[in-house]
Amino acid sequence: MRVEEVFVTEGVPQDTFIEPPNYNEILVDIRSPNKPVILEGQSGTGKTTAVKKILEREATLTAAVYLTPRLAGDLNRIEQIAINPTSGIFLIDDFHRLARDVQMRLADLAKVSAEEGGARALPKLVLIGINQVGSGLIQLVPDLAKRFGIHKVVPATEPQALELIRRGAAKLNVNFENPNSVYAESAGDYWLTQLICQTACVANGVLETVIGTPATVRINVADVRKRLVSRLHANYSPAVKEFCRGRRFRPSNDPYFKLLRAVAESDSSSVDLTMLANSRHEIRASIINIKDARLRILLESKPEVARYFYYNQSTANFAIEDPALFYYLDR
Repeated sequence: MRVEEVFVTEGVPQDTFIEPPNYNEILVDIRSPNKPVILEGQSGTGKTTAVKKILEREATLTAAVYLTPRLAGDLNRIEQIAINPTSGIFLIDDFHRLARDVQMRLADLAKVSAEEGGARALPKLVLIGINQVGSGLIQLVPDLAKRFGIHKVVPATEPQALELIRRGAAKLNVNFENPNSVYAESAGDYWLTQLICQTACVANGVLETVIGTPATVRINVADVRKRLVSRLHANYSPAVKEFCRGRRFRPSNDPYFKLLRAVAESDSSSVDLTMLANSRHEIRASIINIKDARLRILLESKPEVARYFYYNQSTANFAIEDPALFYYLDR
């Protein structure tokens, strides 16, 4: 097997998938016939992977349809479901990217579906989005909380992360010299654990399954970090630079840089700008200066920036949508 097929950074891992600690709770709610489900959390935390694994393993969910507004055809179908609902199981990813009115229609539809308990031909909805999508929905339709199953994918524990590494090592016929250092760097983030292991293997010349005597993969965290940042720089530096410049570059146009630095210093790639402004008084004026309209206008005017950053002006929620970019900025 090739190293990228074992330690997977794009798509769903087959050999190194680890069930998150709350996997069974998510599974039970998703297979419950009429219960709407919200799966929230920042990009890269394993939401979509966990849901797709549940679909693979549960025979009752084989007819479920996965949709994302990032695809024009899917977006049209999502909007049609909101307007003219039909029976079926629909998993709607990137829910936060839908227009507010579509979100509201889907929230109302999910509420009715839960209340009617299958009496009418209504869809079961599984809504997947970034942090606070659950609380945002409850604000839209206040009595949703007791009817929805709302979950976040919990990071891997250290034993689980070590099991992920062990499975990958067995597939590649290698021994990791210090697997605990991977967990110390990734803090249980599934995507980052995969990326670090892949990078360490490549650095040690392991590109596919080793034949014969197992190879040793030495992990130097500082070297791995340096390799990752260097590898990611070419991809993300132009977009980061354009974001920091603002819509029209001025020497004093640094609120965007201050915002990005503050998010990189936080524990999450998704933040509430109102809360951030209130907690960081030294940049409060900068955030207030751009959060009402300027930030939205910037993303609308620069598609190359909007690919990586998300902003909802009505909720003041700002997110770095690519986990690799968040790692790059954090390091």
